[in-house]
Amino acid sequence: MKILSTLILVSVMFIAAGCVTAHKMNRLSLGMSKQEVISVMGTPTSTASPGAGQEILRYNLSATADDAYYGITDEYYVRLINGIVDSYGRMGDFDSAKDPTLNININDDD
Repeated sequence: MKILSTLILVSVMFIAAGCVTAHKMNRLSLGMSKQEVISVMGTPTSTASPGAGQEILRYNLSATADDAYYGITDEYYVRLINGIVDSYGRMGDFDSAKDPTLNININDDD
């Protein structure tokens, strides 16, 4: 009986741990409202407003269920511009989807 109780407890812990993984981010999309984000992701860990019309929702999420089990998390964000999702991902990845090409055309005015 004790083994069965332990097995059930461990199963519940893994299911609960899976609920706080970064896989939730896959259900987000650009153009969603703040309320839609919260219904998918839950209440953010913290929020910030770095400028007019901008809001950052921060979430501490685990990459995998194993990480969640051990309490390992990374910070993820959802950036809203005028209440609409503009970008999302790991903290520090803002604007990472922008074209990385650098224009190095040199005008030679000899």
